[in-house]
Amino acid sequence: MSYENLQPGDIVSSFFNPAIVVGSYFASFSGCLLTIELLHRRGTALGSLRSWLETIACAAAMGVVGIWCMHFIGNRAITLGDGRDSLQLAYAPGFTTLSVFLPVIGLTAAFAAAEYRTATPLHHWLALTVTGIIAGLSIVGMHYIGNLGTSNYTLKYNPRYLAAAFIIAEGDCLLVLVLFYTWREAWINSWWKRLFCASFLAGGVSAMHFTASVGCQYVFQHYAAAGRQRDVQVLIAGVLCGAAALTFLTYLFFTRHKARSNRKRASKVVLTCAVFDLEGRILVNTDGTLPAREITDRYNSYGFTDEFNTAHSVLHWIFRVTYNWAGVSDLVPKMKSHLIAQREQHDLDSRPDSPASSTIYHPSTYNDYSVIFRERFCVAAANLASSLHIPLEKLGVLYDRIIETATLPDTHPILRGTRTSNKQEDIEMGANVRKLVFGKGQILFVVRQVDTEEADKLLNAGFRFAAVPNVARTIAESLQVPVAVLESHCDELQRYIHNLETLDKSGTWFSLFAPIAKAHGGFDIVVNKRAQNQLPDVQLLKGPPQPWQHDVLTTLDGLRPHACIRQMERRLAMREDPTPTAMRERTFAAAIISAVQTLDRTLPPEWFSQSHFLARPYNAHYSTVTGGQAMPSVIYAFCLMADMHVAIDAFDSFTRVPLSFFSARQRCYAGSPDHANLARDIHSEFGPLLGRKIVKAQTSSKLRASGVSGKLKRLDSAQTDPPMYKERKSSYTDTDASSENGLVDKVEPIAVHATPVPEGDAEGVEPDHDPSGARRDNFWGGIMVDSEMTVQSDARNDSSYSTTSEQNREFGVSAGGLGLQTAVGTAKQEDTFVEELMAVTRAKFIPPKPGY
Repeated sequence: MSYENLQPGDIVSSFFNPAIVVGSYFASFSGCLLTIELLHRRGTALGSLRSWLETIACAAAMGVVGIWCMHFIGNRAITLGDGRDSLQLAYAPGFTTLSVFLPVIGLTAAFAAAEYRTATPLHHWLALTVTGIIAGLSIVGMHYIGNLGTSNYTLKYNPRYLAAAFIIAEGDCLLVLVLFYTWREAWINSWWKRLFCASFLAGGVSAMHFTASVGCQYVFQHYAAAGRQRDVQVLIAGVLCGAAALTFLTYLFFTRHKARSNRKRASKVVLTCAVFDLEGRILVNTDGTLPAREITDRYNSYGFTDEFNTAHSVLHWIFRVTYNWAGVSDLVPKMKSHLIAQREQHDLDSRPDSPASSTIYHPSTYNDYSVIFRERFCVAAANLASSLHIPLEKLGVLYDRIIETATLPDTHPILRGTRTSNKQEDIEMGANVRKLVFGKGQILFVVRQVDTEEADKLLNAGFRFAAVPNVARTIAESLQVPVAVLESHCDELQRYIHNLETLDKSGTWFSLFAPIAKAHGGFDIVVNKRAQNQLPDVQLLKGPPQPWQHDVLTTLDGLRPHACIRQMERRLAMREDPTPTAMRERTFAAAIISAVQTLDRTLPPEWFSQSHFLARPYNAHYSTVTGGQAMPSVIYAFCLMADMHVAIDAFDSFTRVPLSFFSARQRCYAGSPDHANLARDIHSEFGPLLGRKIVKAQTSSKLRASGVSGKLKRLDSAQTDPPMYKERKSSYTDTDASSENGLVDKVEPIAVHATPVPEGDAEGVEPDHDPSGARRDNFWGGIMVDSEMTVQSDARNDSSYSTTSEQNREFGVSAGGLGLQTAVGTAKQEDTFVEELMAVTRAKFIPPKPGY
């Protein structure tokens, strides 16, 4: 057939170039792969601008690259007639431009339908079906709208091929997208499944296109005016496909880099947020890891025995702060500024030609590492809350265990040669200790459970909720811990949150108070393994004891358990008295016997048989029922000093924790008066430190310019340099049971010969007020005082100031840079029942030292 003198209406034959057909498939694959990754990494709820932008980006990747580019590259594979340029397909700009926006609009609606939150499974499946149908129509619509733009031919379609192309497009989209959305939560760590989805989706787009093209006839209208015009669309399509592939590779590079950073971060001290929804799913980033912020490389211990663990006073402070974020939230911005300035000062002082600029900070400002670490923790918590788009007060509370990260399992080849057994008995510690696990980093968890509304906000912020088994391997790899260890901790985290939200433990209980002396000083305490803020106990009454019941219990004071049982058995044997009073006492005696026997069966017999009953009621705030006033638990304790050689961890229901930590936890409950005390202590300790930085930073340049800074530095170094590390004692090596022992130093006179800064130099620093009604004077370092305090000041040459308060305990906060000294009186914390029980137990079981 001759193609030199074609007339309008003539049908021109066609054939395909196989190489370009393959290229068109990979063009579609690049767009589909980018789309699947964007869908996988994006949030799962609509409502915010970010979520809509992500939806449009997914639709653009699929519609423009996966469909539009594939269409025009695929059409370039069609060769008409004898191959001359004037016979090839030419396109009008109008329909060509329309064909770009049509699939983007359709796919935006499709992906929005898939992300729409449904109330029932039926609605969920209907939404996914609508998604697949709209996506399939977008593919078909783009193909035929694009072909309408052909200017030099009229295209006639075979109805059978047209129907086949429609079925292919709809079936492929329904299968791939429904499958993807249904199992997306389980595919967080399965890259090859996402690759399969992308390849199958691209195959459906290509199959639809060429099926429709095979059954198409090309009716000639006129010769193309510009023979090379069709290469313009191909060139644009190629550039877009290359950009999509480059975007995907860049994204993959950063994903791999982030994974390496997560593994490197596992060797540091990290704060991580474990947020669970009502279905028990855990909040993760789009890559399947937990939201986290680094606190520091490691905790700088003061000595070999100063290990950062649950016995450390700094952790006790942190734990209590997480139950009352409001007490520290207003100081976080100043903490950030202080840490930045401290880092700059450290860099400046490390230079050989460092100027005399250390007047900005007195050495006591930053030589106490616990202050810096606590500031770092508060700043990391604030940054973590900011990344979740929630206020700091809603971040959560601290988990009661520190997880060692970057560990080696005991099956590791390095360890096999030295392993003789999986467990080794440590007689001195009285526990079964894993022998072959080495931790390089530590992770602190803040935990919280959110309702549906809060979960939607987190989803809109770009996070996702996933079942723990689906993301356990990804999280374990990022933390460098065995998967089994991580899953065990996740179960404990959920149990911990459940206890915080729903625990109702009112009534009267028999408990065992058993301190265990540790080889290096201090004490541990036996607690319930599932709820480590509770003593081993058994319920005696459903409510508080009545006076007559307390009188009966008083008769058992000082007796051992078996003696208590015999005493109550004698009361039961007195059946000759039929009066109601005697009958109810016998019923109560039977309840006592049953409770004591139950407690005896669950505890080590060598411990419980040696304990003594203390007939004093104590209030323990175990109950944490949300939305109501939790009633305290009334406990009567059997007390003894437990034998350290008994392996308590051999029992499934009990374990041992530091006594100081257990005592600190008793101050953490809703409505605790210690929250206000802690807030005052925090402002008293950190206020002068943070306030001094603001004032002196503004005047240091003046001092340096006048030549005074060098003298100040020499005077400070000669008179007031404290040691880098200060010795701290365990809270229970003496009678002090405070969990903040050693966190705030006593007042020491410090003479610094510096002229007090005039009030006019402290621009922008004005007194303000705390929401609780306390007044905080920011000019003198942000000290927060209550209305009962009186502040006496004397601005003489020694520039000394003192604050006193009646019926308060005193501790000191020294503000060295300005020559300011304050003695702040705070309300004394009431002793917890733990401290009272410890005092009684020590007096009874520990003999006094000679000479006392």
